[in-house]
Amino acid sequence: IAIKQLRGGFTKEIQHLRDELIHFASLVELELDFGEEDVEFADRQDLKLLVERIRRVIQALLQSFELGNALKMGVSTVIAGRPNAGKSTLLNALLNEERAIVSDIPGTTRDTIEEVLNIRGVQFRIVDTAGIREAQDAIETIGVQRTLEKVREAAVLVYVWDVAGGMTLAELWQDLAGLWQEGLKMLVVCNKMDRNPHFQTEWVLHPTLPGIHPYLLPEDEKATVQIPAGIPLEESALIPISAKNQQNIALLKDRLYEIVVGGELRQESTIVANARHRDALLRADQALADVLQGLDHNVTGDFVAQDIRRSLTYLGEITGEIGVEDLLGNIFGKFCIGK
Repeated sequence: IAIKQLRGGFTKEIQHLRDELIHFASLVELELDFGEEDVEFADRQDLKLLVERIRRVIQALLQSFELGNALKMGVSTVIAGRPNAGKSTLLNALLNEERAIVSDIPGTTRDTIEEVLNIRGVQFRIVDTAGIREAQDAIETIGVQRTLEKVREAAVLVYVWDVAGGMTLAELWQDLAGLWQEGLKMLVVCNKMDRNPHFQTEWVLHPTLPGIHPYLLPEDEKATVQIPAGIPLEESALIPISAKNQQNIALLKDRLYEIVVGGELRQESTIVANARHRDALLRADQALADVLQGLDHNVTGDFVAQDIRRSLTYLGEITGEIGVEDLLGNIFGKFCIGK
């Protein structure tokens, strides 16, 4: 995928916004020169609208930083689930080759297996992990501990659930609650649909719907199924597949791509992949937030000017513009007023 970094067209956009901000900065500075006359050259509402517009651009760039890192380093993606849920079969299906040992014996995968999957130019570092259960021996205990460590380090979790294996909804949500953490993107793969073709993914989020299989929601568990608050799991993140038969593997790949990219990645998309640029954007955004706060509280022009100057300095680190003092000096020259 051809990705523009912070140069070219978008750098010109940042430069244009910065120039607009410089114009307002010069007007605020002029007010300070005429402080005794109580004049206002810079329309505060127009300045506020401009600052808000620049912040929207900056925040969109900041949101792209995670994707930029992913494009450079690969997206850390963990496949986890109960033993014999089909995790290794799923890995092989995603890679379209036999890379992991597949067995009906629970606990066959005792260590992690890592492979790289390319989906439309985005590299996913896929980690197949040991099954989550009470370990039967010391080696399996280490495998389960490594699974939990890998999940903590992951950007994406693919939880594999055997919909024909007797695991209840209460147990599913118990596992998801134990694995989820803030910022983790999660997909729940409802595997072995070939053995339970009548399964409905909507049952996961709506366990009171009619027709739900009794083994998924036993009578003694109906009152105990609790969907944990705060886990951002939508129905689009529930994917019915048969890893064995390659059913809906393409759909799973689409979902993986979408949750990382957040929609279509266009040829002209701008991605921040440079940590220095990210840091400059963060500082510029904070300075602009201070400008807005000052405007809302009607602070004096000298404080507003100070925050604008800070934001100009940080934006200048990105665009490579000359120093704020020189630029403001040029503009003051146009007004025929010396600093």
